[in-house]
Parts: sequence; structure tokens; C-alpha cells
Amino acid sequence: METTIRINTDMLTTDIMESIKKMFPHKTADIIIQPSDGTDFILGNPAYANELRSRIKDYDTKKEVISLKPEELL
Repeated sequence: METTIRINTDMLTTDIMESIKKMFPHKTADIIIQPSDGTDFILGNPAYANELRSRIKDYDTKKEVISLKPEELL
């Protein structure tokens, strides 16, 4: 049996680790840390987040695909 537990590293506590150990006693566990996809960076910056929301709204309204180069952002 394989189980995937997806959790933000900010939420990892010793209690959670102990619970996992109790759920899967004497088992080998792989812990894989994956980098964020960039969404955290964009949403963490109010100017970028507002621009993204605006473009999503425009897209939903007009159903147009907006094609930009990175240097054209803000």
C-alpha cells in the first residue's frame, strides 16, 4: 500500500511526524520536497497578484489568450 501525504513544510511538527510513525510502524518512508511552481511568488506580491486577477477576469470576460514575454510583465 502506498500513501501520499501532501503538507506544507510550515505545518510539519513533531506531533505530525509521531502520528505518521504510529500509522506506519517499522516502514520506510520517502520524503520528497518539491519546489513551488511560482504561484506562491506571484500571489505573495500584491502587485503581481492584482495583475494576475485582472488578467484572469479579462480572459474570462473576453476569452482571449494573452501572450506576453516575461519582461512585459509589470
